[in-house]
Amino acid sequence: MSNFIEIKGVVPVLSTPLDENRKLDKATLRREIGWVGQQGVQTVATGMVSEILRMNLDERRELTESVSLFAQEFKMNSIVSCGQETAEATISLVIHAQDSGATAVMVNPPIASKLTDDEIYNYFAQVFEKTSIPIVVQDASGYVGYSINVSVLSRLHDSYSNRIYFKPEAVPIGQRLSELRDATGGKARIFEGTGGAHLVDSFTRGVIGTMPGADLSWAMVKLWDSLVAGDWKRVNLINGAIANMVNLMPVLDAYIAIEKHLLHKQGVFINTNKVEPVSFTFDLETKTEAERIFAYLEEIAR
Repeated sequence: MSNFIEIKGVVPVLSTPLDENRKLDKATLRREIGWVGQQGVQTVATGMVSEILRMNLDERRELTESVSLFAQEFKMNSIVSCGQETAEATISLVIHAQDSGATAVMVNPPIASKLTDDEIYNYFAQVFEKTSIPIVVQDASGYVGYSINVSVLSRLHDSYSNRIYFKPEAVPIGQRLSELRDATGGKARIFEGTGGAHLVDSFTRGVIGTMPGADLSWAMVKLWDSLVAGDWKRVNLINGAIANMVNLMPVLDAYIAIEKHLLHKQGVFINTNKVEPVSFTFDLETKTEAERIFAYLEEIAR
């Protein structure tokens, strides 16, 4: 693609701010994007942690349009999540993202049914063939319920290497990442996709970036820069704290709750409203531990 833009480094998946009616708060979303940009971030994304699974199509399109618009305003790139249950539905969202000015899209396999290897390949191939935007193939096995075999990912790379990225999330993270790297002759553009928990190991295996939450963008940028510089003393300090924070987020609703709490704590969000119902209780003990880790991160990474 002549208009292909190389995306790398820290790409935070935005938390979706909601007003008192649980609708998109665009003013706060704009502030969030501007704020992560101030931390040294060049690209923002939407994904599962943006609560897209609980949005209707109109709400998803509104989020895509707003993220694309505000990212352009701040001279940043944007990746928006477009996965649906059929290739046709996904293509519709991808074309909308293209028209909205997104830099790239992220697509996961259908969630409702487990597909065969050939069905997964054909699903993604249809999306690639009917669109022109770069695509991040997301192996969202924690949400989808099954992983994409590396042979399928490698086949997709062979067919669409000019505009494909990968976000593998299936375990074992490191070994599968290396397998994909080797299967593509080291050419696959891969993002670490576990909120930064496996970033250090993934970095040594050749990832081009990471997709954590937005709340700790400043710490993730410091960690990434330390990895690039080979400053392992600083890497070990920051990575341990980030891993401890991610350990508090065993399910998606926990991730959403803690991220919104920390964005509110830092003055980015005006509330912590979420799309309900939610399955996670953000109790006092969890909040206290998140605050403790956050304070330590500020001490060592700010």
